Amino acid sequence: MYSLIVHYALGNIPDWLWPALAGGAAVIYFFSGVITHIPQVAIYGKLVKPVAFIAMMVGIFFYGGAGVVAVYKADLIEAQHKADIAATEAKAANDALAVSIANNKHLIEGRAYGVKQIIIKDKDKINADCAKINHDAWEDYNRAVKNTGSKQTPSVTVTGAPK
Repeated sequence: MYSLIVHYALGNIPDWLWPALAGGAAVIYFFSGVITHIPQVAIYGKLVKPVAFIAMMVGIFFYGGAGVVAVYKADLIEAQHKADIAATEAKAANDALAVSIANNKHLIEGRAYGVKQIIIKDKDKINADCAKINHDAWEDYNRAVKNTGSKQTPSVTVTGAPK
């Protein structure tokens, strides 16, 4: 939760604020050093000098962080752009694949219809050939094509993995 608050609080502060804070604090630090030599206001200079120094360090620190965030934002925008390009290419490839599948489905259905017509035409010949085959051969064939495998998915275990 703390990081979320810091992210939104510091993420919405404009980037120009940090160098302005560091520069302004440096100027105040310089002038507080000057006014420490004036006896009437020397106490104020001694009070302001450490505060200005801390403000200058905070400005420098956050300015560096803002630079890193700017680099990450630029990388993120570039990655998003590449992802958008890849998505449009994938959509075009999927559309081409759908057209190809539709064409192939038409071809497959046409070939199946042609084979069905040949079977209908040669029905008597096929039935005559089937009568020659032994009944035990049909039973063996039916047992061979029946799916008796398990419905579980296979698992792979790795042994002796390289170190």
